Amino acid sequence: MNKTRLFAAFAVLLAAPVLGAQQQYGRDSDTWKWDGRVDAGHWMNVFNVNGTVDFGPSPDNMVHLVAEKRSNGREMDDIHFEVVQADGNVTICAIWNNSARCEDGGVESFRHNGNNENHSNVRITVSVPRSVKVGAHSVNGGVSVRDVGSEVRANSVNGGVIVRNTTGPVRASTVNGGVTVNTAAGPVTAETVNGNVDARMASLQGDDDMNFKTVNGSVAIYVPARFDANFRFDTVSGGIESDFPLIITGRWGPRHASGKIGNGGRDVRASSVNGSIELRKQ
Repeated sequence: MNKTRLFAAFAVLLAAPVLGAQQQYGRDSDTWKWDGRVDAGHWMNVFNVNGTVDFGPSPDNMVHLVAEKRSNGREMDDIHFEVVQADGNVTICAIWNNSARCEDGGVESFRHNGNNENHSNVRITVSVPRSVKVGAHSVNGGVSVRDVGSEVRANSVNGGVIVRNTTGPVRASTVNGGVTVNTAAGPVTAETVNGNVDARMASLQGDDDMNFKTVNGSVAIYVPARFDANFRFDTVSGGIESDFPLIITGRWGPRHASGKIGNGGRDVRASSVNGSIELRKQ
C-alpha cells in the first residue's frame, strides 16, 4: 500500500478561496458539542487531523458529538469545526486553519491544507444510532467504532483502527498501527503497513471481494464455517495456514497459494511481507 496515496485521501491541497464556506464552530472554546439526527442508512462522517475519533451507541436515537481540544501550552484559537448536511448525511470536520474546508462526499470529503504547527490535538467522541452508517477518520490518532454501524469506513495514518460488534460491511485501513475488525456481516477489507490485521466475520452478504494487506505484521481472517471463495495468499517471510481445504488451481508453495475454497466465488486476497497468513473458521 502506498503511504502517500493513503495520506492524500486526508490531506489534499485546496488553497483557493471557497464560495459559500461553512460556518465555523467552537473556535473560542476548549469543548464543542453537536447534537442532531441522522436517519438509518445514512452516513455520519467525522474527520480529524490530530487526535482520536471514537464512535459508540447513542442512548436516545440521536447523534451526540463532543470534541475536546488539548494543547501542550500552545494557542488553539485556530482550531474550529465545520458541519455539512446533505442528502440526509452529516459530515463534521476538525479544521486547523482558515484555508481548509469540509465537504460532503463520503470518505474523501475532508480537505486539509497546511501543517498543524501548534502540536495540539482534538479528541472526538460520537454517539450514534446503531443503524447509521459510520465514517471515522483521523490522520494522527487512533480510530474506533464499537457496537454501531450498518456499514463502516474507518481510516487513520498514524494510529490503530478498531471496529467491533458492527452489523455490516467494513473497510478499515491505516499505515502505522494494527487493524482489528469484528462484524456480524462482512465483507471486510483491511490494510496496514506496520501492524497486524485481524478480521472476523460472523456471516457474509453479497459477493464483494475482500483484501487484507500488511508489510510488517501478520494477517488473520476468520470467516463462517460455510465459505466459498477464490483466493490468493502471498507472504515473503511467513507461512500460510487454513482451516479450509484449499483447491489449488494456480501457484503453490510454502509462501504462495492460489485456487478456490468450496465452490469458489468472491475473490479473497491476503498478503504480508514479514508475517504469516491464517484463514480460520469463525
